[in-house]
Amino acid sequence: MGEDWSRWLDEAPEERGESSGRQVRSKAPVVRLRRRRDDEGDTETTRRPILVVGGCGGAGTTTTALGLAGELGVSGNPTIAVDATAAGSDLALRGADEHLHPISLQSWLYGRGDDEPAPLKECLSLATSGIGLLWRDAAPLRRRATYLTVARAVREAGYTGVYDGGSPIAGRQLLPLLDDADVALVLAIPARTDAANRLRVTLEWLDDQFGSTAEGHGDGIVGDTTIVVSHQLPDADSRVADHLREHLSGWVRDIREIPYDPHLARGELVRHASLAESTRRAYAKLLAGVAS
Repeated sequence: MGEDWSRWLDEAPEERGESSGRQVRSKAPVVRLRRRRDDEGDTETTRRPILVVGGCGGAGTTTTALGLAGELGVSGNPTIAVDATAAGSDLALRGADEHLHPISLQSWLYGRGDDEPAPLKECLSLATSGIGLLWRDAAPLRRRATYLTVARAVREAGYTGVYDGGSPIAGRQLLPLLDDADVALVLAIPARTDAANRLRVTLEWLDDQFGSTAEGHGDGIVGDTTIVVSHQLPDADSRVADHLREHLSGWVRDIREIPYDPHLARGELVRHASLAESTRRAYAKLLAGVAS
């Protein structure tokens, strides 16, 4: 890997008290959980919704979203994996190993008329891990609805949403979710050099679009981003992840690896219980960092 792309990442601001000849990478801030109030006025910590987006095509966003949602589901947390792509993906086809419901996200969202969602529990596809799934078709969301409308309705129904945003990250439908500080961002890439090299463009775009003039590089949304390196070949080569840790530690929230799993590599129905123990463990560690 060349060093050009990471030069920006090494330009950390100097910390107070450091000499001008030494650059120090400061730890990026972490966006804190907001708390919601119940009817009695008490506060309650809630699981963060999670948006999984690909740094490039073939990044494994669907399997990552299903893995995170599955870990939430088996722990007893009411969870829904939501297709947040522009025109519909195979999220439910890959994840609904118990029941594939014919009702789409759009049908649920306008199910009662007058822009009021139908009862969510009655519209979900189901996985044996205990999660629900919402698939979408290619039709646009009607009127002024966005995925923030979807996220609010999911949360009000008492579920944690895990959103499969696919790629590219600049897709118009993802902007409302990216702009919400309560939504944890997971940026997935395959374990390839070219994918790692393209991260600079993605992180700069995030900073340009959602940063503020008071924030330096690595603050704000970039500092709250977790990068997932997905291994899609049966080798244990961690050079890509190690390279990212060298240049991005302190700039992003965390960098995690998902090991190669033959069950996922088949490209068929994903059964959470059939994942390798190492894969489950990797998803659990990833989840602990982004949703709690």
